Amino acid sequence: MSPELGTKLQEGADDIKLNVPYMINDVEEVVTEVSSYDGHRVELLSAKGDIGSVMLWSRAITSPKSKLGSFVELLGSNTDKWLKKWIIFHGWQQNARLIALCEPPVEKAAEPEATKKA
Repeated sequence: MSPELGTKLQEGADDIKLNVPYMINDVEEVVTEVSSYDGHRVELLSAKGDIGSVMLWSRAITSPKSKLGSFVELLGSNTDKWLKKWIIFHGWQQNARLIALCEPPVEKAAEPEATKKA
């Protein structure tokens, strides 16, 4: 018998912050080992390098207010086209999934020393 479990740790719950712009970095197909549920884990990256993720469970029919439905309504059903899109979560409660496309955040450049007034 082997003492090693062979278990990989990974976040199970959604791990995002509201009102923070995220770029969709990856969409990974997932099938759970216990009950064989199908889904997609959406990996997100903020401008500051913070990693977030959202789990979307697959189903043939869903509503626009569901997690999956809110992504499909905003981005379409082809997950390859989701990559590198910037989104922001304004609300992420049941029946209130509010996400929107946004522009990539731009860092404000510091004013050059020569142009500063004395």
